[in-house]
Amino acid sequence: MQQPMTSVTLFDLDGVLTTKDTMAALIVQRLKRKPFRLLMVLPIYAVAVIAGSHRELAARANRLAVQVTFKGLSEPEYRDLASGAGRRLAAQPGFVREDLIQHCRNTQKASRVVIVTASELCLVESLLEATGLPDVEVIASRLTFTDRSPRVALHNVGYQKVRSLEAAGIPVERATFYTDSASDLPLALKTAQTVIVHPTKRSRRRLLTALSGARLIE
Repeated sequence: MQQPMTSVTLFDLDGVLTTKDTMAALIVQRLKRKPFRLLMVLPIYAVAVIAGSHRELAARANRLAVQVTFKGLSEPEYRDLASGAGRRLAAQPGFVREDLIQHCRNTQKASRVVIVTASELCLVESLLEATGLPDVEVIASRLTFTDRSPRVALHNVGYQKVRSLEAAGIPVERATFYTDSASDLPLALKTAQTVIVHPTKRSRRRLLTALSGARLIE
């Protein structure tokens, strides 16, 4: 009789399983088709960049950018766009980290694996399916659609990742967590072990300062 898995492994997506921001790549694709919206979105992104460590302000700016970028799309139209983008990004040379994807597959054999990400659910599921991870659990941001005006219903960033995992009944305190970003520090502080993957200098410094027992992959 097969024994239930007791270990849990959490993977951030962007910067860990991928080399770039998945949601940002979808936004760029959309803006190439609707270049006039670029004039509206650029100032919003400037606010997000200037906000720096003011993470709530940056998160608000990112949510507004999503709303402006995808305004006019129905839910089926958005899902078609996101699903196609996920498949293309998975096939794009250098976009996914093949070694980490393979590690994720191998980890599934002995651990409950969950991808926990700020990117949107449909986009993430499409990308993961195309990389050979069709059955992995995903905790992600979600959109809601009203009168062809999508809004971020749940922005799975910062401490929201902790709340989302706990709501799903995932024992965070037993988990090993792979992340590249200091924005994940609220979750990293609650997990049993953190593995820091290819961080920026700033995130590396903040994460290692807060997590003395963390492992580092560079």
